Amino acid sequence: MQRSIIKVFIFAFIIFISLELLLQIRAELKFGNSIFSRLLKPAQAQTQLFTQRKGYKLLEPNISVDGASISIKSNSLGLRSEPIKAKSNESIRVIVLGASSAYGAYAANNSVTFPALLQQEAQQLPLEVINAGIPGNDLNGQYLLYSEHLAGLSEDVLMLYSGLSNDVSQLCRKSVTAKSYALPQIKAPKWLLSVDLLLKNTINLRYVPYKVSALPDLTPYLENYADGLRKLIKQAKARQVKQIYFLENLSSFRPEQPVQLQRQLAETALYYTPCLSVQQFSYVFEQYNQTLQQVADEFNHVQYVTLSDKVAGGRDNFTDSVHFSAKGEQVMAQALIATLNDTLQVQP
Repeated sequence: MQRSIIKVFIFAFIIFISLELLLQIRAELKFGNSIFSRLLKPAQAQTQLFTQRKGYKLLEPNISVDGASISIKSNSLGLRSEPIKAKSNESIRVIVLGASSAYGAYAANNSVTFPALLQQEAQQLPLEVINAGIPGNDLNGQYLLYSEHLAGLSEDVLMLYSGLSNDVSQLCRKSVTAKSYALPQIKAPKWLLSVDLLLKNTINLRYVPYKVSALPDLTPYLENYADGLRKLIKQAKARQVKQIYFLENLSSFRPEQPVQLQRQLAETALYYTPCLSVQQFSYVFEQYNQTLQQVADEFNHVQYVTLSDKVAGGRDNFTDSVHFSAKGEQVMAQALIATLNDTLQVQP
């Protein structure tokens, strides 16, 4: 009996190691970033992809990470964008500020993120678009990045696509037991890809949705978000930015979809906000977007841009709950080009 148990454990261990090995090989081939990078490429291991500043993150400046599926290159400012040259009098310089969705978390290379496509596809406007999206930055981090790190760029237009995931997740930080989990949580080193894969694909098993607790009072969170937006506007106005766009934040799951489809599309969102149900997440998302619109309406030359009618939910435009697919990046860029053509050309 004891030998049988030992054999089972050994067999399970071999399966786990084999799975982890395959996932690490896949990560190295697709993204150029895995445990093998540290072991086989010591020089690359010393260079982290991101660097932490006080209150915000950046890419390491002037790095290149190449995989079969995703290539990431940063400029001297630590942005996933082309090198920034001296601004000409003819160009309209646009800064797109945001988090992982603006950055292009699943974009194959820098040129197919929606900020880059916005510049490429603009026919009537001489746009120069700077992608200032960085994964993990909430609105406060985006403000600090803009005010402290991106000063002196003489931008004409500021676009904010805050992404919201990092802000909404704050609701779950004070209450780690808000959901009743059917299976235990697993804590493991972040480099273990097999554990991360297991957690992300067992969300529906690991909690009982009908036991989700009531939403906390959103007032302080929304007020804090509104204050951050006003600070950002004040900073942009001081830099004589001509036009500010607050872009509606989007998710792949929408209330009009069948409930089962919403749950499937919401899995990654619930992974990072385990205290919320699908319906609660959608409600909170909408409240933040309403706050975005209300603050925009307080100021001249600040426009709230509705996008949900132009960028449909579902798997065609999204790879997961909030990140765009290749098609979604293109659709997003086309929607924004139409907005720019409608507003910039008629301004005095």
